Amino acid sequence: MKMKKSMPDVIISIVVLIFLGTLFVQVPAIPEISRGFPLGLLIIATVMTLYLLIRNLLRLKNEEAVESKVLEQAKTIVPYCLMIIAYIWLMDKLGYIISTVVFMIVSLLFLRLKNKILMIILAVALTCLLYFVFTNFLGVVLPRGKWINIAF
Repeated sequence: MKMKKSMPDVIISIVVLIFLGTLFVQVPAIPEISRGFPLGLLIIATVMTLYLLIRNLLRLKNEEAVESKVLEQAKTIVPYCLMIIAYIWLMDKLGYIISTVVFMIVSLLFLRLKNKILMIILAVALTCLLYFVFTNFLGVVLPRGKWINIAF
């Protein structure tokens, strides 16, 4: 399949702008006292993404079409996106800790990490560290699942 080199960047920029648009719609639901920082980040991200989109659109005019590996890349990206969807769905059912450990182990298997002990240690340690930071320092309530109650 032939495609210009900048076309994937244009597509990704448009997808990111759509995603940022959905976040902008949710900003009014944030309490006014907490709204400034997320709104500032959204504005910065939007400006940077628009810059990338315009730069790639200008670059697109002068490029030649080259052979693309989109189908090969899709064979990796599509299953991983499905894994992310399953992770998000399972998080409410199993809770943050169990679903994240399982997701990280499956991700590392997907990436063909051979050392199983390192895989389990990484998954458990990083999940616990993130849980501790988000709940204790940032005050974020993470899903506990319907049948488990783990608190640090």
